[in-house]
Amino acid sequence: MVKETLKIYLTSIVIMGAVGLNAEEKVVLPPSWTTTRTTYDITVEELAKMYYGDSSQYRYILEANRDILKGSHTVRKNTEIKIPITPNFKDQPEKLGWNSAE
Repeated sequence: MVKETLKIYLTSIVIMGAVGLNAEEKVVLPPSWTTTRTTYDITVEELAKMYYGDSSQYRYILEANRDILKGSHTVRKNTEIKIPITPNFKDQPEKLGWNSAE
């Protein structure tokens, strides 16, 4: 029951919360994200490739974490960050060797 509810919720987010660029070429964030903690240094481009299958979508991660990253493209080890849920989102923290934020 919980998995079905979560699946419906995530589907609703993807449908209702379109992610893209607005007229001024600024990233428009979706209404939801997942939070994770890095276990090694990694770039936002690498994260985008792993989570979205496309490294050019790094701007979503960079924008969601601008207060933490302050323009840097490197996420340091043991940093808790947000990964915006987009239509291309792939939930695979075990593949990344990460643990959920504690």
